[in-house]
Amino acid sequence: MRRLGVLALAVAWAGLIPAQAADIVVRTMLDQTGGIVVGQPVHLRVDVLFPGSMPRPPRVRVGDAPGAQVLRFETQGVTLSADIGGQPYVGQQFEFVVFPRRQGSIDIPPAEVTLLDAAGNAAGTARGDAQRITVTAPPGIDASGPVIAADEVDATQRWEPNPEQARLKPGGALVRIVRRTAEGVPAMGMADLAFTAPEGVRIYRDPPRSEDRMNRGVVTGSRIDRVTYVFEKAGSYDLPAVVQPWWDLDGAQARMVTLAGTHVAVTQPGVAAGPRSAPARLWPYGLGTGIVVCLVLIWFGRRGRSRRWQERRAAYQASEAAARAALCRVAPGGDASLTYRALSTWLGRLPVPVRSAVRADARFAALAGDLERSLFGEGGGWSDDRGRDLRRVVKEAYRAARQAPERAPPAALPPLNPTGSAAGAAQNGLT
Repeated sequence: MRRLGVLALAVAWAGLIPAQAADIVVRTMLDQTGGIVVGQPVHLRVDVLFPGSMPRPPRVRVGDAPGAQVLRFETQGVTLSADIGGQPYVGQQFEFVVFPRRQGSIDIPPAEVTLLDAAGNAAGTARGDAQRITVTAPPGIDASGPVIAADEVDATQRWEPNPEQARLKPGGALVRIVRRTAEGVPAMGMADLAFTAPEGVRIYRDPPRSEDRMNRGVVTGSRIDRVTYVFEKAGSYDLPAVVQPWWDLDGAQARMVTLAGTHVAVTQPGVAAGPRSAPARLWPYGLGTGIVVCLVLIWFGRRGRSRRWQERRAAYQASEAAARAALCRVAPGGDASLTYRALSTWLGRLPVPVRSAVRADARFAALAGDLERSLFGEGGGWSDDRGRDLRRVVKEAYRAARQAPERAPPAALPPLNPTGSAAGAAQNGLT
């Protein structure tokens, strides 16, 4: 009899789930749909309302929007209450930011809501409504470039060492550090700048770093790009300027910030020659010349080794192995934002078949999902223990992917937008 009672209760509870999901109200709103220019942040708000009470905040995500970047940079939703048809509803509002990267009509897919029971287990799903925005290219702005649309944009740079004082030899390096700030635009909403160099100069880019600040609900994004120029041979080089175009939303006009380039002279080490002398005293000068030649050869050998070492070091810094080592170094600290960036950089440097195999690992997918939810959604938690688990799983999954006799066929390019509902904000594609 007791078993029959338990079974009846389970059936009754299972029957409540669809009915409860059907009563959920999902409202999707854009702060504007027209008059939008390329690069302008558009706020997308998703309200999820429950009749009576909310057992647990749901998880909300917005899928890929071709031609746009969708981010969520707030970790908590805003609590709501409403009266719908004379019945009280409670719930939460989730905010996303859409950055259009091209002109024309852009369709934003429906919000996908995962309902959770009181224990945090998935108990159903719900969907919002698809949205559409119309985007134009600002006059005087090249929409194919790294456009920012904001009320205020600034950019600064510094060089290490100072190009005017540096005495560079072949194999020497010069570092350019660029900081961009924009009001209302998080760092992840800023497109990559175009760094170029003349022939004979190699460029190595570090992963960008963000230092966003939030003040009364308004984010001021700050992105730092670090670029290393390595000079392969002697010569005279002009490193070009870097331009950040932006559209002034308040003044409705095109502007740009130009960071000046610099001239670099790379010289070959000289060889000192000893003076000619009388035949009677030739041997001491010959001995001195021999010593000088030996010293020069030793010096050149050391310079050659130094140049090769610098080239190898720069190549390693841009490699998958360096990204993996950085991830394994950062993850155990429990910082979700730093871990997410290191993980994104590592995945981006993997060959497509290896990346697909790593993502297919169930342990990796579960940890990556927790990491994304801790930053961009609800129901996720991240800690140093989870970071240590990720470090172990990354090593094992990578080793298994490299040793697999058959690789999975290349997958499509990783999606642009976050899987979790994007502190930073971050792009989708970890899992």
